[in-house]
Amino acid sequence: MQWIKVFTNIFANPKIQLLLKERDGDTFFRVWIQLLTLAGTSMQDGKIMMSENTPITVESLATITHKSNKKIQNILNKLIHFEMIICEDNIYRIKNWYKYQSADKYEIVKQQNRERQKRFRENQKNENNVNVTLCNDIEENKKEDNKLENNKKDFLKKKGYLDYDQRKYPPEFFDNLYGNLRK
Repeated sequence: MQWIKVFTNIFANPKIQLLLKERDGDTFFRVWIQLLTLAGTSMQDGKIMMSENTPITVESLATITHKSNKKIQNILNKLIHFEMIICEDNIYRIKNWYKYQSADKYEIVKQQNRERQKRFRENQKNENNVNVTLCNDIEENKKEDNKLENNKKDFLKKKGYLDYDQRKYPPEFFDNLYGNLRK
C-alpha cells in the first residue's frame, strides 16, 4: 500500500491526546505514525514487518527512529497499554487495522484495475488493424509540393503563358516566384 488513512480528527482522539501529554509526546506520536506506515508497507493485516517474513524488533525500530532501545520499548509498551497495538508471538500488529485503513477496499480497487487492464490488453490483441502513422512533416511537405505544382499549372493556363519549355524566361525565374508565394 502506498498510503495510509489518517483521520482529520486524529488529535481529538483521547489516546492520541494522552500520548502527546507524555514526556516526549511528539516522539510517541511520530513512532505511532511510523508504525502505521510500516504496517501499510508490509500489507499483512496490520502486522509491523521489516520484510515479508521478518517482524520488526525493538532494536530495528530503534535504529529506524534513531532512538534508544529503552525509549522504543517504553513507547511500544504505552501503545500496547492504550490498546493501539497488539503483540502476539513477538509480532507487533496495529489493532483494528482494517477498521481504519480500508485495506480490503484497496485490494478490491487493485483487483478491478488488474481486470480492466486485462480487458484492455485483450482488446488490443484482438484488433487486427495496424495503425501506422507517417511523420506529419513529410506528409505535409508532400501535400504542399503537390498543391504548389497544381497552382503553378493553373496559373500558367489562366494567364496564357507558354508551356514551361517554350517561355522566354529561365526556369529559375518561376521557381523563385513560386518560392516567394510559399512564404
